[in-house]
Amino acid sequence: VVRVEKAPQNSRRIFAGIDIPVSVDDVWKLLTDYPNLQKVVPNLVVNEVLELYSGGEGEISVDTSLSDENQCKAIANHMKGAVLKQVGGAKVVGINFSARTTLEVREWPSGMPDFAHYEDEIYQGKSRGERVRESKGRELTRYVFPRPFALSSLPHKDISMQSIEKDDGEFRMYQGVWRMQPLPGCSPPGESAMRLTYAVEVSPRPYLPVALVEGRIAQDLCANLKAIREIMTR
Repeated sequence: VVRVEKAPQNSRRIFAGIDIPVSVDDVWKLLTDYPNLQKVVPNLVVNEVLELYSGGEGEISVDTSLSDENQCKAIANHMKGAVLKQVGGAKVVGINFSARTTLEVREWPSGMPDFAHYEDEIYQGKSRGERVRESKGRELTRYVFPRPFALSSLPHKDISMQSIEKDDGEFRMYQGVWRMQPLPGCSPPGESAMRLTYAVEVSPRPYLPVALVEGRIAQDLCANLKAIREIMTR
């Protein structure tokens, strides 16, 4: 399943997901094995680990008077993760195309904080559906991550990624979230099932036609999800 939404400033939000008959922990281990991501993602030409974050210990204290994005940034700085230099390769309208980006990746084993209150049916007098529709017109903002399509009632693990500040790659901004959720009752006794979803916001440089880029990213997302399922079910 894949969905593409237009966003301000020549940007796009793209959502995709797939169900896999394995446990959340199995997929988590695969996607946090940063040196070997090139073996998982079919269109990844270069995957270089520039830095690993060991994560902080103990309780994280954050100034709640800060904006949501600054609270998210403060918490993220305490989480495990990595900085990855990646190059994705694809063919767009018959032309070989590569996109460079350097990503800051963070692990959220208990899920990302719900600053937008999407888990609340009603917040500030507005339904979840109303707030989701309003969010489509929101400009891309660092540390305000897109929300993957997921079941709010189920626990989840997240992996966030965003292009570093002053990245000189093909995207003005790139940020997304992998979300992993168990699917209780959807597998035979003694076995597991999970849902892997991904939401990404992309804003290409002015010299890249966004209509072509969005189609290529959507195709690659589907290919990546199918590749992950194939690896996990061998």
